[in-house]
Amino acid sequence: MTITRTRKIQVIHTLLRARDLRRLRRALERLDDVQIASQLDNLDYADQKQVLQLLTAERRPEIISSMREESAGPLLAQLAPQEAALLLDELEADDAVDILQHVGQSGLRKILEQLDKDDVDEIEELLAYDQNTAGGIMSPHYFRVAPEATVGDALAMIQAEEEPPDTAFHVYVVDDDDRIVGVCSLRTLVISLPGQTIRDVMERDVVHVSADTDQEEVADIVGRYDLVALPVVDAYGRMVGIVDVDDVVDVIREEATEDILKMAGAGEELAETRSFYGSLRARWRWLLAAAVGGTAAAMSLSGYDQALAQVPALALFMPVVAGMGGNVGMQSSTIIVRGLAVGFIETHRIKRIVLREVSLGVVMGLAYGLLIGSSSYLLHADVDALRLGFVVMMGTAGSMTIAAFVGTCTPLLLDRTGVDPAVATGPFVTTSVDVLGLLFYFWLASRLLGVGG
Repeated sequence: MTITRTRKIQVIHTLLRARDLRRLRRALERLDDVQIASQLDNLDYADQKQVLQLLTAERRPEIISSMREESAGPLLAQLAPQEAALLLDELEADDAVDILQHVGQSGLRKILEQLDKDDVDEIEELLAYDQNTAGGIMSPHYFRVAPEATVGDALAMIQAEEEPPDTAFHVYVVDDDDRIVGVCSLRTLVISLPGQTIRDVMERDVVHVSADTDQEEVADIVGRYDLVALPVVDAYGRMVGIVDVDDVVDVIREEATEDILKMAGAGEELAETRSFYGSLRARWRWLLAAAVGGTAAAMSLSGYDQALAQVPALALFMPVVAGMGGNVGMQSSTIIVRGLAVGFIETHRIKRIVLREVSLGVVMGLAYGLLIGSSSYLLHADVDALRLGFVVMMGTAGSMTIAAFVGTCTPLLLDRTGVDPAVATGPFVTTSVDVLGLLFYFWLASRLLGVGG
């Protein structure tokens, strides 16, 4: 099935290049909305508009909502305001807002002028929230009922709704001031007697978040409590919306992508890597840090030029000593960063985690150091092979131990000081590990081999 799907997607590229619109229209009919949306994400605006024009009016809104927001927003900005407004009018308010956040201010104003006043008020209210908070990703559409209502009243209200929310799994119980006092699942309503009051069948302990809660914390709460929807309240405790599980999935994907890119020093969003100048802007600071760190490493090792002159074989093992340390540092820091992100690492476990990672560095360092050091017998160096092998072994073990310690402690310290720990796995860890590991390696060589330094 995967192979078939891949071939279908490739057909769209081929037919667009060939300008065979008749066959392209037939191919689009055989693809589902998600497949088409994923293809549109990777086309330029001219091709996106052309494919959109070949689709029926009924399919366009769903395909737009299935696209990545970073692609759908600029695409809407290229359309006529009336056409863009027609597409957004068919979407849920939270989906429309997610897309409009990637439309320029001038284009946003023109599109909003084409929408109904009620829709505009709803969209502008959601746009007022930070896009990375619960308020920015919530949906204002949900079922609400008073605690004095009966089960029969609640079911009648749900059945009378002309356009029920797409993810309506619960009915939220609110008082006269719109403060949430309970929740009822649809299953509870169906199996309860029509004459029972909502107060008697509702769950009173309702997990909720405030509108300014960070989206990453929202995703963590949904995952911990196994929720399909999470109520959102304002500063006065009044319920203003819900975060659906489909939005949480998007958040998890975005946060994971952001952490990966930060650890690589390549920005925070994939959209930043789409253009030359965007990539340059996202990466130059990290590359500058790596360049400064590399220069510092070269200067710190300049005092060991006599050691290299007397035992040139030491230089042959420099890449493997630094490389093994860098890999261990990256492994340790990645584990810690991800553990902090998902709440796996707690304060009382920090000492044990540091001890475990350093112990792993020692054990693996000795094992691989023995393996690497034994290769010194294959070299015809002007120094005792046994002593050279011992220096390489202990140098590798020391480098990997230092790397494990630095890679573990750096993100923990950054997290403690309020700095995003994802940046710890960039040039800082790599450079510091290289400098400290090689300094230890040459210090050991100067002591055990009796060379200058």
